Parts: sequence; structure tokens; C-alpha cells
Amino acid sequence: MVDLLNLKIEQMAGLNFKCECGRTHKVDIEKIIVGSNILNDKSSFIDIINSENLFVVADKNTYKSWGKELITLLKRENYQITEFIFQNEDHLIPNEKSVGRLLIEIPKNTSLIIGVGSGTINDLCRFLSHKLNIPYVIFATAPSMDGYASMVSPLIVEGFKKTYEATYAKAIVADTQVLKNSPLEMIHAGFGDIIGKFTSLTDWKLSKLINNEYYCEKTVEFVEKARDLCVKNAEKISQRSEEVTKQIMEALIISGVAIGFVGYSRPASGAEHHLAHYWEMDAISKNIPHPLHGNSVGVGTVVVSMIYQLMKDKLPTGLTPPDPEYLISIHKMVGSIYNPKELGIPKDVFQDSIIHAREIRNRYTIFQLAHEFNLLEKISTILTEKFYG
Repeated sequence: MVDLLNLKIEQMAGLNFKCECGRTHKVDIEKIIVGSNILNDKSSFIDIINSENLFVVADKNTYKSWGKELITLLKRENYQITEFIFQNEDHLIPNEKSVGRLLIEIPKNTSLIIGVGSGTINDLCRFLSHKLNIPYVIFATAPSMDGYASMVSPLIVEGFKKTYEATYAKAIVADTQVLKNSPLEMIHAGFGDIIGKFTSLTDWKLSKLINNEYYCEKTVEFVEKARDLCVKNAEKISQRSEEVTKQIMEALIISGVAIGFVGYSRPASGAEHHLAHYWEMDAISKNIPHPLHGNSVGVGTVVVSMIYQLMKDKLPTGLTPPDPEYLISIHKMVGSIYNPKELGIPKDVFQDSIIHAREIRNRYTIFQLAHEFNLLEKISTILTEKFYG
């Protein structure tokens, strides 16, 4: 049996083992590298770029932070490179327009796609890779979300956020010097995505207890260990500690690996993600800015923990939801936002999201249990009054 809880991050690439849950878990990622000043030691990653014709994708910010340096190095190594840099003035949206633009720009003879960025760039490159059957490598520029090691791509299609089948990255390369210098809002977003595991794992166990849904204890322990290590050192995040930035990035990769273990996003995504998706889709439909996904997840986690508290008399035996005050104390330690009003979510949108977020995905969470007891509208009124007065 693999000693999963004591593996180093680089040892998780290529994992394949029979778990106590009865399933075989595997990770079809060839290489995972999280280190410092990686481009100064090209031998650590150059072997995975064993293709001649590279299509490099970045946006204006990620090109400046790491893309330009990487492209310069690859050109010195005599790779044939076509680069495409998104020039969006605001947030790049992973929608039909962005996917279509990449399909237009990618050369027919491309043998490897290289993404330089974080959430949106990674999701777009992963989807492109899957559709064209061309492998891709992601050079991460911020510890802002847990999708680096995922095998699905959340995309906005006709204004609705939907998760599409995609593929594993061939490799994940992350430089802690680059990561720690990313905008603090993005580091907070990554930490918010990690905090989200408090409620996503609770939702998973809730469904196990009520619906006998498949549940893997080893995967849960795997995610919890990474989550708890980040929480333990949360006060160092605002200091841009390279050590803690590395822990956050590794925890985000582990979350994605856990998704791959079970074949869908259960270990990493529950009701807190449904709220985040609802708020994001509402903003996109109105063509207005929205918070980073992970920051919404962090706030959503506090909200969902309060719903669990309000539903405590309806919960099955054996479930221990997180304490809202504990989660708020973690946010305060980090300096991140935990209140939906402060996040910028309009009052009416928040109230509606409590009632309707469950409709985004067919997944059993505390929202569904509250719906079954006809309590969502009451809970929505209570929490709206609490946050918005």
C-alpha cells in the first residue's frame, strides 16, 4: 500500500495504486516540480519539453511575470515557438470566445501546448489539449486555485458555468519565487480554495451518510493533511513566505490529484463552490467585474458552515461540520475577506444564491438537505439579515 500521506509532491506524478476503498487511483501526470528559481536549472524540466513545435499561451500579466523569461530560454534551446498573449484589459474569461481564439491561433503542426498562468489559462489550455489531442504543460504563475492537477475544465458557455471533460497536464511546473510575488489577492484566492475543503469534504460525507454515495477515507485524509498544514501556517501568508507559498501550491496540486483519484470533483468542491459559481455567473451575465474564484469560495465556505449550524438538528449522526467562528478566525489571521457584502456580492444576489445555487450542479450538499426540509428561504432570510443588516 502506498504511504500516501508521506509522499513528496514530486512523487505523486505517475501514481497508480489499489486503495482500501476498492478502487484503483492513478495520476497521469508525468512530472510535478515545485521549487525555487527553476529556470536557472533547466535540467529539472527541459526533458518534458521533448517536442519541436511549441504553442505558448499567456496573458499580459503572466507574460511579464514569467512568460517572457521562459520563452527567451526556450528560443535559446532552438525550439520552434508560436506565442499567443491574451491582451484583455480586465479578467480573462474562459468562454467560447477565448476557446475559439486559441483554435484560430494554434498552428496545425503544434506538438506541445505550454500554458503560462493560473486558473483561466490552465483551464483553456487543458480544454484545448483534450480537444486536439495535443499534450500540454502548465507553468504556474500564482497559487490561486486547485485546478492545476485537475482533469476537467470549468468554462462559461452561453453565460452558464459548466465543467467539461478535459485532460491531465503532462507536467506542472511552479517556481516559488514567481508564486510568492503574485498579487496578494491571488494568494488569498488559493488559500480560499483550500479553506473550501472544510465544507466540500463535509458535504461529501453528508451524501455518504444519507445516500450511501461512494466515499474514500484515504482521499479525505490526503486532502485534510494538506489543508491543515496550510491553516497551521496561515499567519505567514501576508508576509509572502516562500515556504508557506510552497505549502499552498502543493495543497492546491494535491486537491487536484484527489479529484483525479475519484474521477470527479467531490473531494474539492461542494456547496461553497456552488455559491462561488452562482455569484460569478450573475456578474458575467451583467458584464460587471467579479471576485476571483478562490476568494468567493473562501467566503462561501463561511456561509455554508453557517447553514450547517442552522441545520444542526437535521444532520445525520457522525457528521462534524466546521465551526463558522473558527473559519472566520482563519480568514482574519490571513487578512482575507470572509463576508459576502465586503466581497462585493449584491444583497439580492446573495439572497437568491442561497435558494438557487443548488441548481447549478446535480450534487448532494447541505443545500439539497435544506431544500428537502423546505428551509432554504428561511435560511436565506436569516443569513441575508446577518451579513447585510
